[in-house]
Amino acid sequence: MPDQSQCDQIARSISGASNVYNVDTPGSMSYTVGTVVSFREPQAHLDQSMVELAQAIHGPLVPKVSQHGPVDGADPPLAIHTMPYLPGISCLDALDCQVDMDDVTEAKHVCFVRHLARYFARCWFKPQHVAAEVRAENLNRIQSRFALLKASPSILSTPVVSELAPRLPALFAQEYPQVLTHGDLSRTNILVDEDTFEITGIIDWSLAAILPFGMELDTLYLTTGYMNLDDGDYDDGRRAKIRDMAEQAARIGAILRYAFQRNADGSPSETLVDDGAVTLRYLQAWLAT
Repeated sequence: MPDQSQCDQIARSISGASNVYNVDTPGSMSYTVGTVVSFREPQAHLDQSMVELAQAIHGPLVPKVSQHGPVDGADPPLAIHTMPYLPGISCLDALDCQVDMDDVTEAKHVCFVRHLARYFARCWFKPQHVAAEVRAENLNRIQSRFALLKASPSILSTPVVSELAPRLPALFAQEYPQVLTHGDLSRTNILVDEDTFEITGIIDWSLAAILPFGMELDTLYLTTGYMNLDDGDYDDGRRAKIRDMAEQAARIGAILRYAFQRNADGSPSETLVDDGAVTLRYLQAWLAT
C-alpha cells in the first residue's frame, strides 16, 4: 500500500498542481484541488457505464470520471481516478439537526428538500430495463438478509421484518419501476451550496445499481427528519399503491443500509451490526415512528 507521500506525489503528477490536500469530507481517499484524485481498491471501483448513466439522468450534478490505471506495486491494488472538483460543501457540514429554525434557515432547508425531490423525480421518469433473472437475483440477495434479521430479533423487532419481507417480491415485479440507485446517498456524498442549500453535486457512484424505486427514499427521511406520505388526494387506487410501495421500499433500503456491517467497498455485508451500534438505535427509532 503506498504511503501518504507517494499518494501526494501521484496526485501532483496527475493534476499538475504544486500543492495537494487530503480532504476530510467527503472521502478520506480523495485529494481536492481543481481536480479530485481518488485512489480506490478493486471493491470500490467506479463503473464507467453507471457513471455515464448517472450523468445522462442527473446532468452536471454528476462529475465526469477519468481512469488513470493502477498504482505501480500497490498491494492491495489501487486504481487511480480523477474527476473535476464540484463546488459546495457536504450535507454533513451544512444541515443542522435543529427543530426550531429562523425564516432564512427554514428557506434553505426547503430549497434542499426541493432539490432532493427533483433527484428522485429524475430517477422515476427514467426507469431502466432489468432482465427477469437479474431482478430475481437482487430479490434473493435481499431476502437472504431479511432471513438473517428474522433470526436475530434483538437487532430489529420481528413485526417490522415480518411486515416488510412479504412486500419484497412486489418491488421486483415487472410492473414496478427499477431505477438508477446511488447505493450510498449519504450526507457526505451530497454537496450543497453553503448559502442556499441548493444541491451542487452528487459524488461517489461506486455502489450504483438498478434497484426498485424508493430504496433510497430513506435519505429524504433521515436528512430532513420527517416526511408525510398521507397528505393529498389521489385520482385512483394505483397512485396510492405506488406511494405505499415506495414507502415500504424506503424502509427496506434503510434496513439494508444500517442494520448490516459494511464491506470494504461500503456495500452491506451479510453480517449484522452490533446491538449497541449508534446507527441501529437511529434506525430503530425511525422505524417505530
